[in-house]
Amino acid sequence: MSSVLPAASLPRVSRVLLIIGSLSLLSATQLSALGFHALSNVLTPQQQASWHWATELQFYHSIGLILLALIAPRLGNPRLVAWAGGIMTLGLFLFSGTIYVNSLGLAPVGQFAPFGGGSFMLAWLLVAIAAFRARPQP
Repeated sequence: MSSVLPAASLPRVSRVLLIIGSLSLLSATQLSALGFHALSNVLTPQQQASWHWATELQFYHSIGLILLALIAPRLGNPRLVAWAGGIMTLGLFLFSGTIYVNSLGLAPVGQFAPFGGGSFMLAWLLVAIAAFRARPQP
């Protein structure tokens, strides 16, 4: 008799958000270690603080994506959840990505981090709307 459990079935939006969130946590861990170990003598103290803030927000919102993936089936609005997840992912690139690139001086990408922060806020608002619209259990 096999002790292998059957694979869990996830809605597409949950599966995608879980993959993105997990890969983002992987990269946040790598980037945090890079900033602490390899860049400690390269970045200025202000750049180090920015790098730390970028990885911290990446961690928080990556976990948020995973939580959203897990609750998405219960919210019952896959389109709204998909929009929230997509906008949150965009926020990761705009907020953390911009700070990483600016800290390293790789390219003059400008000040897109505030748009990333706005993306995070909009994404969480959409999650709240989806939760508000979900039918309460009797």
